[in-house]
Amino acid sequence: MRSLNPSTREKAIEIANFLLANGEVDKAQAVAISIAEARRLARQARMVNEPAPAYSYTRRL
Repeated sequence: MRSLNPSTREKAIEIANFLLANGEVDKAQAVAISIAEARRLARQARMVNEPAPAYSYTRRL
């Protein structure tokens, strides 16, 4: 997560904590998912020039 900018890192940590608190995944998976989701949210926010939306996790298979 060190390579992420501060706002994206903050969002990734928020997502990882959410996933771990709900017991959805183990720590390694939570980190991987949270980084990918935080980057996706950051790209989406940049496209519309708004802050990243609140995170709501929906498991996709």
